Amino acid sequence: MATSLSMRLRRLRKSAGLTMEGLAQAAGISKSYVWELENREVPHLSAKVLVDLAKALGVTTQDLLGEPPPVKASPEDLRFFRKYVSMDKSDKDRLRKMVDLFDQPGTKRVVRGR
Repeated sequence: MATSLSMRLRRLRKSAGLTMEGLAQAAGISKSYVWELENREVPHLSAKVLVDLAKALGVTTQDLLGEPPPVKASPEDLRFFRKYVSMDKSDKDRLRKMVDLFDQPGTKRVVRGR
């Protein structure tokens, strides 16, 4: 019987466009272990495997475990996130790159209209 972790893992893997084999390679585990994680109750999952899976999927371990984010977001941020979630993968990738540009050292931020 699939657990909520297994369902989240499958959903995150598919939304990342990865096959079981692709996720296995990216996380450094076997394809059969990915299958087992997605389809069976796994009594003990090591922290290393959990971290490696999250990295391979581009999410946090909190996301993988289904924990809510520790920060409270403003209504504007929540609206932005809802729009982001509905974007296709290529648009998300472009947006992430744009945000990364703002986060580089030495980037000057101009605040207008205040």
